[in-house]
Amino acid sequence: MVRLIIAFFVCCLATPGWTQAQPSSPTATKPVAKKSATKTKAVQKLSPAAESGPCRIGIIPAIGEQITVQKVGLMVFGNALNEVTASGWALDDLVVARVRAAAGGSGVRRVTFAKEAFAGVQKLGLYGSTRPELKNVLQQITAGFNCERYVLVTPRGSRFGNTNQEVNGIGVVHWDSILSRAYVFALTYIRVFDGQTLDAIKQDSASLDGQSALYHALFTGPIVGPFRQFDATSFPANPPDVLSNATIRDDVRILLSTSLDKTLPGLLQR
Repeated sequence: MVRLIIAFFVCCLATPGWTQAQPSSPTATKPVAKKSATKTKAVQKLSPAAESGPCRIGIIPAIGEQITVQKVGLMVFGNALNEVTASGWALDDLVVARVRAAAGGSGVRRVTFAKEAFAGVQKLGLYGSTRPELKNVLQQITAGFNCERYVLVTPRGSRFGNTNQEVNGIGVVHWDSILSRAYVFALTYIRVFDGQTLDAIKQDSASLDGQSALYHALFTGPIVGPFRQFDATSFPANPPDVLSNATIRDDVRILLSTSLDKTLPGLLQR
């Protein structure tokens, strides 16, 4: 009987101690919340919008998300042209990153604008910088930025081989001639504008070797600009299939970044 009474009192004393041990759980979550807040702060610090001071260069990436999937046949009925949206490829983000790297230092801003802003002037051609509609677009989207200079990167076109067909911007093309061949291409044009007048200061086609568009038209392959041949048997059977082809996506990104890195430094020099 005495033992039972002693055991009862021991249990009563042990219970409050166990109950007090439970609040340790919320304390353990505090480091996690702190880590999350630190991570958010780091992201905000790296955001272009968080930069302060005068704007030296405003970046206007107008590549867009359209990838062309094209076929060029022996006869006109063998030609086909389709466009697919590749938002996951983040090509405009890549343009911003390469211009930032070429410009260096602080005071580099990304100019944000509506997707349809350049709908009528994206395929500007070699002399498109003098078109008044382009200046009108620039005036609208750069209002309030007050940058010293603006860098606009747009798609451009190229005649394809000895055919009467043209390839434009970013995409792939299958050429069903004597031999079956396929190419991936990333054709862009870079324009640097004065921040006050919005007149073009410098401009050029992005290239892999620094040579002019005229040189490539005379002495290189079927596309004037950055391109790469790939296995024709892996050409997308259906246009949307290009989006799941990691090799084509990586080739596009390599061609785009390499050509921008090669061409931008000369255009950004004072």
